[in-house]
Amino acid sequence: MVISSSGLGRRPLTAETRVRVPVSLLTRSRKVSILRLLFLLSLVESLKSHRVLGLIAVAVSFLLFPVWADAQHLTQITGIVRDSVTNEPVPHASVTLTVAGVGTQANDNGAFVLSTHSQFGRMRVSAVGYVTREFDVPHGRGSVQVISLAPAPYTLGEVVVKRGKEKYSKKNNPAVDFVKRLIDNRDKGNPQEEPYYSFRTYERMLYGLNDVSEEDKNIFIRKFPFLMEFTDTSDITGKAVLPVSVREKVAWNYYRRSPKTHREWVEGTVANGIDEWLDGASVKTYLDDMFREVDIYGNDVALLSNRFVSPLSSLGPNFYKYYLNDTLEVGGERCVELSFVPFTSETFGFTGRLYVPLSGDTLFVKRVSMSVPRNINLNYVERLHIEQDYGRGAGGTRLKLRDDMEVELKMMPGTPRLFARRENVYSAHDFSIPQREGVFDLPNEVTADAQAEHRDSLYWVDNRPHAVRVDGNRMQQMLKRLRASKFYYWAEKGLQLMVTGYVPTGKPSKWDFGPLNTIISGNTLEGVRLRVGGMTTVNLSRHWFSRHYVAYGTRDKRFKYMAQLEYSFNAKKQLDVEFPIHSLRLKHQYDVDRLGQNYLYTNSDNVFLALKRKKDNLIAYLRTTELEYKREWANHFSLAVNWRHQVHEASVYTPFVTSTGEEFARYTQAGFSVVLRYAPGEKFYQSRSHRIPINKDALVVTLKHTWMPRGFMGSRYTVNKTELGLQKRFWFSAFGYTDVIIKAAKLWSKAAYPDLLIPNANLSYTIQNESYVLMNPMEFANDQYLSWDLTYWGNGVLFNRIPLLKKLKLREVVTMRGLWGSLSDKNNPLLSDQVFLFPEITQCHPMTSTPYMELGVGIDNILTFLRLDYTWRLTYRHTPGAPNGGLRVAFHFTF
Repeated sequence: MVISSSGLGRRPLTAETRVRVPVSLLTRSRKVSILRLLFLLSLVESLKSHRVLGLIAVAVSFLLFPVWADAQHLTQITGIVRDSVTNEPVPHASVTLTVAGVGTQANDNGAFVLSTHSQFGRMRVSAVGYVTREFDVPHGRGSVQVISLAPAPYTLGEVVVKRGKEKYSKKNNPAVDFVKRLIDNRDKGNPQEEPYYSFRTYERMLYGLNDVSEEDKNIFIRKFPFLMEFTDTSDITGKAVLPVSVREKVAWNYYRRSPKTHREWVEGTVANGIDEWLDGASVKTYLDDMFREVDIYGNDVALLSNRFVSPLSSLGPNFYKYYLNDTLEVGGERCVELSFVPFTSETFGFTGRLYVPLSGDTLFVKRVSMSVPRNINLNYVERLHIEQDYGRGAGGTRLKLRDDMEVELKMMPGTPRLFARRENVYSAHDFSIPQREGVFDLPNEVTADAQAEHRDSLYWVDNRPHAVRVDGNRMQQMLKRLRASKFYYWAEKGLQLMVTGYVPTGKPSKWDFGPLNTIISGNTLEGVRLRVGGMTTVNLSRHWFSRHYVAYGTRDKRFKYMAQLEYSFNAKKQLDVEFPIHSLRLKHQYDVDRLGQNYLYTNSDNVFLALKRKKDNLIAYLRTTELEYKREWANHFSLAVNWRHQVHEASVYTPFVTSTGEEFARYTQAGFSVVLRYAPGEKFYQSRSHRIPINKDALVVTLKHTWMPRGFMGSRYTVNKTELGLQKRFWFSAFGYTDVIIKAAKLWSKAAYPDLLIPNANLSYTIQNESYVLMNPMEFANDQYLSWDLTYWGNGVLFNRIPLLKKLKLREVVTMRGLWGSLSDKNNPLLSDQVFLFPEITQCHPMTSTPYMELGVGIDNILTFLRLDYTWRLTYRHTPGAPNGGLRVAFHFTF
């Protein structure tokens, strides 16, 4: 059986609308003040968010702009009709003036304009499923009305819901009973439970500048007025949008119930826009995660790196207020309209409506229209609206036909408003065995056709479900005209420089200079550290890559350097480190070795980490030569096999001295390591050097073993070490989440202190992942340990309920870090005369049976980008030179 989704209509239901005035209205009376009319229309926008200020402005407008037509008793009413619960527009409401018999109908967005010279009684507003309202309006003058209609009582099974906004009760509430039936039956009709299921998807992702006009204050619009030729229009708000990036994809999705398998075959894909110099795969991964396909049949809706409570969640009756309205026709089928709104509007939920057909014995949702509340504790989002349409297959199977999401954003005051839209259209639903042979035997979940990125414009015209105003060709025309301007050219280059941290050196660049944040830094051993370096690009070779730098310390007067050559068995598209890696890498490096400090997502000589809470002097020198083979598979399992030869050199702060007084300037270690890592479903943004997690939902398991036998290539000690790491994020629906990191390790052999298990200390005032805020470097040394790092992010679960704080959109953070470890006698320099003594400046000592623990309480989302934590040291509080508490800061942008 095949069901097509062609001919889908769109019924806008959103809280953000724009009133449009019929041209015929302006011709009814030449004495109507056009200036005043336009002013009144602009006030409707103000009324949406500032009702009191808007009404004052209306009064002022009448004083400043008198209407000549008042003498002829022209009454003109401009307004919008809204749902009193969800604040969404009520489309097609009937607006009439009694006695005079003059009336009109609101448009799809609930907006209307009504005028008359006749005498009339009162204004009556009615709509299907709502209580009719009548009220007085001024005669012989203009007015702006925002009309709220309350959903009408609804009879279901001879039970009448007497709905009162302030008297909501879950007990004996037919609306709650009705939604519980939906929740209980939500697993019925799931097409993925059929033996086979396949469908075709067209996906279009567009983002750009929102609500642009020739009078826009945006510097680009003023500088380049021709951009107005490339604008698109939102179907819901009617606002002009200037696309800056457009991505399209056509794909087939295949599901098999047993064994449970999903495969996607990408038939065509194209991307155009100003972000084309970024890593395309990373950008797509980021956008796919931010704007995930919404599944209302689950408990949570994953969106914008958060979790929203679904209206059909098992938690729903305790999170939402539900209202049964009336029955109305949706797509030719009689449906029950069910409204929902969160008990607390600041929490992560939705307001909207579900439309459930009355016919058939299977409860399923035919249409959903929902938005986020205006007061939600969500950054940068001014409006987010989602619409979905479903069809019914054989046996009541639900088939998603359309999934449309629009988001309006504003990052900071004074910056342009942004717009994003993800539109998915589904067709050709089929429950037979897939005709594409061997599709379930494909090794990767997503496979692209060899011609997927090379489809011509005719392919896209034929495969779009509807015509689009701005496609790839139009986007390229716009970029060509923009880049002809030196102003835009250098603006784009500046943005590229800030994002990547590298300076290209050609057109195209074969070698990039950077990273810029390491050019100058400093520490106690080196003094001022100067560094220059760079990396080759795919424009030189898609298989051979090199990275290199030279650094110099003004205090130790030593040059440091690194040279790396890598051969990739995969031809790379943009970066040598892009996923999946399959390479052989040779590296030689001579540089400082910061004992007890390890920065995971940035360079250790990042200039922004130069400010320390104490002297950064626990530093030695390390000369390393290594050869590594690394292979990553599509399921995010990876294997790395490494041979390493290291020469540890003492510094004035880190001498190598035994308890017998024997001193060494250096010692050698050489051997092998194997790293196994598995992170199914992991998503990350790939920078030039680091992988930055987009989310931490995936379970990450890492197992590493190092074997450096004594005597091998001059090794002084045997290093036999095993390390295990587990990482996972646990969501509590809209009530936040907890990041859990558990690590354990054991050193089985006798080794020098640089090879012991040294906890990761953080000397900076910034919050760094997987590091101890109040621990000094090498304060403890262990040869076995168990550590934990727990961070709970409340997302405003407490602050949203405090009247004054909730307006600031603050969020709670609680951290608990700890480490329990021990040092065996063979590695304790006080009990063994064959290992080096700990440096005196560290006051390093073995741990007792008491674990080291830190507790932090923080406020996140200050001004939407600042996090402040105060951390207490709970144990080992009397250690000399170690702080017992401190304030730390982090800057990050999250929704």
